[in-house]
Order: sequence, then structure tokens, then C-alpha cells
Amino acid sequence: MKVAYVTPYYNGGCDGRFGRFHDWIHAARDGESPFEFDVYAFTACNGDETIASPPHSYLGDGAELWGSKWNKPEFVLNAPRIRGALQAGDYDLIHVLVMDTIVLPTILSLPPDVPLVVGPDIAGWSPIREGMFTRETTAERVKNRIKFGLKNLMGKTVPYDRAVAFSEHHRDIMSTFSISAERTSILRGGVADCFTPDNEISVADPPEILWVGDFNKHKGYSLFLEALAATEEPVTARLVGAGDPNEDFIEALDLEDAVTVEGFVPRSRLPELYREADLHVVPSIDETAGPNTQLEALACGTPVVVTDKKGINEYAPDDAVVSFWPRNVDSLQAALETGLAELEELTTAALRSASKFQAIHTVVDLERIYGEILAENK
Repeated sequence: MKVAYVTPYYNGGCDGRFGRFHDWIHAARDGESPFEFDVYAFTACNGDETIASPPHSYLGDGAELWGSKWNKPEFVLNAPRIRGALQAGDYDLIHVLVMDTIVLPTILSLPPDVPLVVGPDIAGWSPIREGMFTRETTAERVKNRIKFGLKNLMGKTVPYDRAVAFSEHHRDIMSTFSISAERTSILRGGVADCFTPDNEISVADPPEILWVGDFNKHKGYSLFLEALAATEEPVTARLVGAGDPNEDFIEALDLEDAVTVEGFVPRSRLPELYREADLHVVPSIDETAGPNTQLEALACGTPVVVTDKKGINEYAPDDAVVSFWPRNVDSLQAALETGLAELEELTTAALRSASKFQAIHTVVDLERIYGEILAENK
């Protein structure tokens, strides 16, 4: 079985930007992959041998073009390269990660002689994502509704054989884009094998809580700081992420002696930080399928405090996670104190389940799904 993956972006360093795709691709590349594959990227940075046809980089590489107004023109300029390479290849199946107005039509312009899989990088505004887009500006609201309409148009008209999602909540979101729930399979999300535990249980004095993520409202950054300030147990916190850490707010909460602000760090440093931490906190408003940080921490054997919401709680083993709801300071404070009081038990459970969060499980799921599709198309 030979698969062609088509992605807007590729990062040979396995960082961010379609990160779970990179994790499973690298797990398949570096391990015992049950199927052959090639990767075709419209843009790339840190490219390696995994890419079958290197992008031309007319307007810049993937890092320069991410989130810029130039990425769509770059996609258009690279579309003939992708189309020609796929026509020349001998593939049993094509897997397109997104439902993009340039990426997907490029594939649909090919003769429909092999099955098509779409996802899981399909998300955005949806009427069922409560709390996710409550502070939209008028311009953002209009833009999000236009994108929602385009996704629905593609969901209704694209002749795909199967869609893939990373959680039941993600599948429900995709169904609001007119992507058939009956034809959507759920993958086990996993992370790169550098995220592994050291298999020792040792609690710092005082214990350290780790924050990894953007310093913003959606991720619950201010909520965490307020809950941390209210926590009665002696504790320290390490803050890792992008954006403004709001050090004035940290000082106003009298946390400057308890908090270390690391700022942004490369992903290669994260395994060490997870293993050093005693507890990781994920108080997000909404996630499609458990943020990468949650999976990375659990893969390192570090217990996690999480918001008890769909998508997030689907990646929260009961004995290794403390969930909290409602999503407010008092509830999060209580969850942090519970986590600190039960660290040894939680860490033992997290170490026991760590291997469940490896990306190779995603590859195994994909082999099964691809096999089902090919059997249906005989």
C-alpha cells in the first residue's frame, strides 16, 4: 500500500504547524511503517528526505509564509508541481490534510482513480464551539462565517471516501461543515517518541507546576495565574510559551517569587521540561482534541490538570488527570490543590499510561482505515 500525503506546510523539525501530522509521519519514517508513503508540501521549512517533491519557495519558505498574506499565492504557484508529481506517482490512496480552497481543488483536478482521505486539520468557527469565539471583532465574525460557508460547500461537494478526526468532539465540529459523521474515523492522537518518561517518581520541594502554551485568554493563562495565587499549598510555576506573559499581572498577584517565565522555547526542549515538572495545567476554553501539550506531558509521565470539556477530556485518563468544572478560579484552584496532594498516585498512573500517547498508534489506526477504504473500493 502506497499513500501520498498532501499538506500545505511541512517542517522537518517536527515543530508546531500541523504538528501531529509531523509526529505521525516521522514515527512512520523512523520506525516500522506498515505502509509506504510520500509527502507533497505546498510550502516547507527544514525540509528533509521525507518530502517527495520539494516546494519551489517562490515567495519564501514555510516559516516565512505561515499566517501571512503570501501563503495563498505560494500555494497557487506550487499547485502545478503538486499536480504533476501526483499524476506521475503510482499511489493507492491520496490523503489531503486540509479542506483548503487551493490545496483540495488541486487534488480534485486529478483523474478520480484513487480513493481520497481528508483531515484531520479541519477546524475553525463552528456553532458548537462554545466560548471559543466569544470576543470576535466584526471583521473576524464576517471572515469566520465566510470560511464556515466555504467548508460547508466543500463538505457537500467533495467526493472524499473518508474523513479523519482526532476526537468525537472534533468529528462533531467537522459534521457542522457538512462532513459526514458516518464517514469520519477517529484517530488516536499521539506525539513524537522524544516525549518519553524517565520512569522515576520524585517530587520537587516545593512542587513545580508547568504551563506550556500561548499566554492568552483562550488557553486560560490569566485564569491559571489567579488560581495559582489562591492556592494555599507552597508551589512554584514555570511559564513556557509565546506572547506577553503580563509580568505586571504576575506582580499584582504577588507571584514574582514563585514564577519563572521562560517564554518561547523550541519543542526539542519540552521533553526535559515536562519530566522536570510535577504537574502540567491545561485550562483551555475549548480544544478540538486535547492540545499537543496535554499529550506531550502525559507521554512524559507527567500528570495534568485539565478543563472537563469535550475534546480535552477524551485524552484524560481518569487516574492520571485531575479535571475541573466549572471553568473558574475556585474550581481550578481546587483541582490544583487536589493534584498537588495526590502527586505520587497521579504520577504513578501517568507513567503507567505514557506509552498510549505515542504517534505510532496514529500510524496503526491509519493502516487500518486505509485498508478498509481499499477493500471498499475493490
